[in-house]
Amino acid sequence: MNTFLAVLLYSGIGFSIMHNWLLFAGLCISIFSIRHGAIMLIPLAIVLDGYYGNYYSLPYVSLLAVVWYIVIEQIRPRIFDLDMIRS
Repeated sequence: MNTFLAVLLYSGIGFSIMHNWLLFAGLCISIFSIRHGAIMLIPLAIVLDGYYGNYYSLPYVSLLAVVWYIVIEQIRPRIFDLDMIRS
C-alpha cells in the first residue's frame, strides 16, 4: 500500500503540474516529501523542465526541486521528532 501511494502521488504531481493544477500539485508534493523524501522529485523536475522547454533560459523547476530537497531534509527530522513527543 505504501508503494502504491508513492506511485499515485508521484504521478499525481507530474500530471497536475502538466495541467497547471498548482494547488493540487503543492498538496501532493508536500505529502510525498514528508512521507517518502524529496530526492525523487528532482528527476521529475528535470523532465518537466524539458517538457516546458526551460533549458533554453533558466530551468527553474529543477532549481526549485533542489532547494525543496534541501529544505525538506532539514525539516523532516524535526517533524518526526514532534510525532515522537506527542505519542
